[in-house]
Amino acid sequence: PPPPAVGAPQAPPPPAVEVPQAPPPPADPNAPPPPPVDPNAPPPAPLDPNAPPPPADPNAPVLPPPEPGRVDNAAGGFSYVVPAGWKISDATQISYGQALLTKLPPEGSAPDAQPPNDTSVLLGRLDLKLFAGAESDNTKAAQRLASDMGEFFMPFPGTRINQQTIPLDANGMTGVASYYEVKFTDTNKPNGQIWAGVVGAPTAPGTPRGQRTPERWFVVWLGTATNPVPQGEAVTLANSIRPWSPPPPPPPPDPNA
Repeated sequence: PPPPAVGAPQAPPPPAVEVPQAPPPPADPNAPPPPPVDPNAPPPAPLDPNAPPPPADPNAPVLPPPEPGRVDNAAGGFSYVVPAGWKISDATQISYGQALLTKLPPEGSAPDAQPPNDTSVLLGRLDLKLFAGAESDNTKAAQRLASDMGEFFMPFPGTRINQQTIPLDANGMTGVASYYEVKFTDTNKPNGQIWAGVVGAPTAPGTPRGQRTPERWFVVWLGTATNPVPQGEAVTLANSIRPWSPPPPPPPPDPNA
């Protein structure tokens, strides 16, 4: 036959043939059937919501439970145990230290009762913001701290009496406390009392300036004859101080994981 003329319509292509999919292999007639579910089997035990989580490392030592009343103070780099009958108060307005404790009102007081205003406790790192921080000897540091704090908080004429020096030991960090009372010239004022303790070691001589974070901490317990300083509790508080640093943040997630 003659070739088709130019521009003549072409014949349509043949339709595509769909290839059928291979059927799945038949089940093995000789395979054993799955075991039937035992209707009498007990259900799995429910999870105990109070059970402690399993440790990540089964060989890791079990950490001791937290000590009741112990609190961490990141600003001062230490932790301590709050004495019974006292509470942590707002420390943003205090001139010295990083923690302020105030005495709870007596049991049975009205809900809006205010704590006594003639007794309080300051705690913090003994740095060079305090003149006592320049004393390398803990006895001299405690005496200087007690003297300066007494003049700051009790700026009234009087005579110091009943002065004492008390040794301290905060889990191996040795220290000293200095205590005295002030008999005021104004006999209408009850005697003032101050207990100042220092624990830890001063910065070693020759330490580079950027590494001079002091590893010493202080407690200043103020009181009066009306609300006297409980010296036994003051010693316990100072001896409860431990160095503390917040844990490092977790590493950032691996973008390639």
